[in-house]
Amino acid sequence: MKLIQVSLALITLAMIMTFASPVLGQTNATSAYWFQQGLAFYNQDNFSASLDAYNKALELDQRDSEAWNNKGIDLGILGKYSDAIRAFENAVALNDSYAEAWYNMGVIYDLKGDYYTAVQAYKMATQINPSYQKALVNRNYDTDRLMAHSLSCSCQDQLALV
Repeated sequence: MKLIQVSLALITLAMIMTFASPVLGQTNATSAYWFQQGLAFYNQDNFSASLDAYNKALELDQRDSEAWNNKGIDLGILGKYSDAIRAFENAVALNDSYAEAWYNMGVIYDLKGDYYTAVQAYKMATQINPSYQKALVNRNYDTDRLMAHSLSCSCQDQLALV
C-alpha cells in the first residue's frame, strides 16, 4: 500500500512538473525561443515586450547579431535613439556585412537629424547590397538634403560631405 502511494505521488509530481514548467518562467528557454518571442510581440505591436524578449535572448547569446538588430528596431520605435544606435553598432560589430542593420542605423540617424552619419550608414548598406532599394533611396535623399544646405552657404567642402 505504501509503495502504491509513493508511486502515485511520483507520477503526480512528474505531471505537475511537465505542465507547470512552461508556465513557471521558461528557465530552460533558449536564445532562439526568446528571439521568436520577440518577433511575436513585435508583430503584435507590443514593442516593450518584444524588447524584453530580445534582451533575454541576448543574455543567453551575446553574439546574435539579429537579436541586436531587432533590439535596435524596438528601441528606435520607443524613441530611445542612442540605445538603438548602440544596438545596431553591436549588430554590425558581430557581422559587418549585415546590410539591414546598417540601414536601420541610418534610419535612426535620420530621426536624430544627423544626416551626414545617416548617409554613411546607408552607404555601407548599399556597398554590401548594391540593390538595396530602401537604402539607396534614403542615401540619395539625405545626400540631396546635405548638398542643398552646403550649396546655399559658403561651405568649403561641399562634396566632402558625401
